[in-house]
Amino acid sequence: MKPYATGMPRRAIKRLSVCLALLALWGCNLSRAGHTTPDVSPSPADPASGWMVIAPGIEVREMALPVASLLARGTMIVVRLDPATVTLRVHYVPGEARSLAEWQEALPEARIIVNGAFFDEANRALGLLVSDGQAYGQSFIGFGGMLQVDGAGMRVRSLVTEPYQGEALWQAVQAFPLLLEGGTLAAQGSGFDERSRRTWVGQDRFGRVLFGATHNLIALADLQTWLLTADLDLTIAFALDGGGSTGMAVRTPVYQRTLPSFDRLPSVIALYTP
Repeated sequence: MKPYATGMPRRAIKRLSVCLALLALWGCNLSRAGHTTPDVSPSPADPASGWMVIAPGIEVREMALPVASLLARGTMIVVRLDPATVTLRVHYVPGEARSLAEWQEALPEARIIVNGAFFDEANRALGLLVSDGQAYGQSFIGFGGMLQVDGAGMRVRSLVTEPYQGEALWQAVQAFPLLLEGGTLAAQGSGFDERSRRTWVGQDRFGRVLFGATHNLIALADLQTWLLTADLDLTIAFALDGGGSTGMAVRTPVYQRTLPSFDRLPSVIALYTP
């Protein structure tokens, strides 16, 4: 069973040694698209497109998601945010894990809470994690992606084409594999055909950051294709921890929706509005 296919089962897979063993595999990703600052202003949300504004700088959309089943079609909950309006924080308690409901209780001001990094059996995050300027762990090298906030703002970054160089960050979460890079499919590895619950983060050509989560089982290869062909305008995306860790809680006065995680989580990504 592969960590990027199953959402890292606790006993056998969510271990730092397994994560680092994938370095060689993901280091062979040959995509070379770099980060560019968007030069196009996003248009207002179009109700006809399915997007609904639920808080300042935050829109939500429930999108049909093909599932490899004879009868079913799944649903992906997608939130899209304006980095100039929304504040992102990574919350982490090393060695301690909480249910999504407990995180909601601990973070009552958060509009959205999403599960974050992979973690080991000791509930310690894998890869680099930065919470309010405090760094934990070591960066992945040659594979995966990073969601970060620094003095230049919020963005999604490839660790293949733009390795972490030790620069100061305010918030950050790393995970893998890359799904899209440079507006096209990133390289696939073994396990991309295995189905699981999924959480992902990406950025579109306007600079907006998007999160998606589904409890429907979908292969990474199918998720890649969907992200590329859906009208999301994504230029980059990578998978966050999936499987039993997949969880998203959206809580605003006009919209509430929760996909509870089955596993307890030592870290979450939280979004706040003014």
